[in-house]
Amino acid sequence: MFFLGEVPDQVDDLLSRQQILGRKLMQAYNGPVQTKTFVEETALYEEVDHLYLGKVREGLVQISTQGADVLCFEAGDLFSLPRVFGLPHGDATVQPGAELDLIHRDDFVDYVYGDMVRQHHWSNYLLTTLAIYQRVLAHHHLKASVRAPKGFEHVAKGEVMIHEGEQADTVYQLMSGHADVTVKGVKVGEVLEGEMFGAMAVFTGEPRNATVTASSDCTLLSIPKERFVDLIQAKPETAMALLENMSRRITALNEQVIAQKTASSLSTAEQEAPA
Repeated sequence: MFFLGEVPDQVDDLLSRQQILGRKLMQAYNGPVQTKTFVEETALYEEVDHLYLGKVREGLVQISTQGADVLCFEAGDLFSLPRVFGLPHGDATVQPGAELDLIHRDDFVDYVYGDMVRQHHWSNYLLTTLAIYQRVLAHHHLKASVRAPKGFEHVAKGEVMIHEGEQADTVYQLMSGHADVTVKGVKVGEVLEGEMFGAMAVFTGEPRNATVTASSDCTLLSIPKERFVDLIQAKPETAMALLENMSRRITALNEQVIAQKTASSLSTAEQEAPA
C-alpha cells in the first residue's frame, strides 16, 4: 500500500510492517478464491459483491474518497476490508493488467479465527493499519492548521505596516502590492508581492530594525509568532522561500552600499582635482 501524496517518514516503516503481517496472515489460506484479471480500468465495486474482500496478485487498485485519489494497493495487499464489514469506504478503481483474488468474508473470518497465531497476526495487522492512518491524519491536520494562520489585512498606500524599534510578535506575507523598507528614514530596500517580512526580529527576539511602509494598496497575511514556528515545521519550503527573500534584500542592500561608496569616492576625487 502507498499513499498518493505527501506522508511523514515514519509511515514507511509502518507500511513495511503491515505488508509483512499481511503475508504472514494469508500464507496458509487454501479456502475458496475467485481470481479475476482486468484488461482495462474498472470501477471495482460495480463488478464485485460487497461480501468479497480482495488480495492483489498483480497490478494496482486505486482508492479515492469524495473524488480525491488517496492511496493504492499493490501486490500482496488486502483491500476492501471496511466495505465487507459494513463500514464507510471509498471507491476502488482497478488499473489495467491487475489480477485479484476475491475471498468471501465468511471464509476469511473462519480462516482467521480458526487459529490463535492467525488471530494474533490479524490483530497486529489492524493495529498497524490504525497507526498508519493516525500518522497520516495528524500530518495533514498539522499542515491544514497552519495553511491560513490568522487572517488577511488590507493596508492603504502610505500606511506603516511595521515600525522600527517595536517588539515583534508577527510575521507578514505580502499577498498583493509592494512596500518600502526604511531605516532612520532612509530607504534601504523594498518588499515585493509574495514575499515574507518581519521574520528576523521574530527569530532573534530583538526589536524591529526597520520600518515597512506600503508604497501601494496592499493585502497582508499576518502570522503570529507561535504559529509561524508551526508553519516552518510543517512546510520546510517556507523557510527556503524566506531565505531566498532575505538573500535578495541583502544583495540589493550591498549594491546600494557599493553605489554610495562609489558616488562618495567620485565626489572626493572631484573636490581634490586641481582647478
